[in-house]
Amino acid sequence: MIKISNVSHHIGKQQILHDISLSLPSSQVIALIGPNGAGKSTLFSVMSRLQPLQAGKVSFAEHDIVSCNSRTLATTVATLSQDNQVQGRLRVHELLMFGRYPYHQGRPTANDHQKVDEIIERFELKLLADRFLSALSGGQRQRVLIAMIVCQDTPYLLLDEPLNSLDMYHAGRLMRELRALSHSQQKTVVIVLHDINQAAQFADTVVTMKDGRVMATGRPVDVITQETMKELYNVDVTVLKHQGRPVIIDSF
Repeated sequence: MIKISNVSHHIGKQQILHDISLSLPSSQVIALIGPNGAGKSTLFSVMSRLQPLQAGKVSFAEHDIVSCNSRTLATTVATLSQDNQVQGRLRVHELLMFGRYPYHQGRPTANDHQKVDEIIERFELKLLADRFLSALSGGQRQRVLIAMIVCQDTPYLLLDEPLNSLDMYHAGRLMRELRALSHSQQKTVVIVLHDINQAAQFADTVVTMKDGRVMATGRPVDVITQETMKELYNVDVTVLKHQGRPVIIDSF
């Protein structure tokens, strides 16, 4: 379980997060949704230690992010931020092996190579495996970065807008893979998303945020409603149901 207790955050004099408390269940895909400026990415960056925790507490199972040492946390939580910059001239398979670094510490074992090969196959990267990152398109690069995070093989994955630059096929494929990892390997996947229909289709739990506060938490069918969308985004939409999950149709 991820436990967030009384987390607040300021940038200068502006308060970005207001006393947020959440208990996020394990072995689920959890989507954070809300309008621009809602505080989703700030909460993400605090949870992943990209920004220091100013007030409150965040823990992944028994690991408190402030007191836990970096190596232990690296085998517990894997993080992909929006502005992930990879330096150096690396091939795709080399970058995926970098995701295994918390385990091999620079000396890859047969198990590390096996894990990289497994993820290359799983994420359909065989044709890209020997190419340099600099030769990839934006969407290909995004797929490789996500694969690197999955290679880290941690019980918790934090992904900030992972669908950026992905086409319809690869966005759907990624969400299905993340859901499969969550359900079959008991991984907890927290995703910041702007695509509400992706959250509705693939998430087990949806957390809605606005103005630095949590507005609602629950199953997509309970949280993603016409009233919720109006409250969050100030838009009128039609919400239908398909196979027990909500589908948003623009009413304009």
